[in-house]
Amino acid sequence: MKIMFVCTGNTCRSPMAEVIFKSVVSDIEVSSAGLFALTGSNASAEAIEVCKNHGLDLSHHKSRNIADLNIKCIDLILTATLEHANLLKNSYPDLNVFSIREYAGVYDDLNIRDPIGVGLSDYEDCFLEIRDALKNVVVNLNL
Repeated sequence: MKIMFVCTGNTCRSPMAEVIFKSVVSDIEVSSAGLFALTGSNASAEAIEVCKNHGLDLSHHKSRNIADLNIKCIDLILTATLEHANLLKNSYPDLNVFSIREYAGVYDDLNIRDPIGVGLSDYEDCFLEIRDALKNVVVNLNL
């Protein structure tokens, strides 16, 4: 199985989701990308720090633009927001695309807030939002 996490720039939310998910599952190919990413950028310093505080290493992450990838072979794409999901569904109607929280199935708000440019505590909140939703994703995938 191949799962991809997608956000806007692939420097905070989707890389955090990727590293969190990789820490709890095995035998699944997990990646991330951004709809408007500048390929080759590092994860944000705050995302790296928050992940490090939780025992996860995001220091080697390099952003990727989804337009540069062959996403038709991805089994499940989970996005940071419903808007991201809808943009992908419009471009690739045959793909299995949901927001992370939508797939988790337990939230009224289907979006994970973008912490870029705010502060470290917002990154921490974002990390926890993603981690909590991914617990339900794992259950829903029967992993």
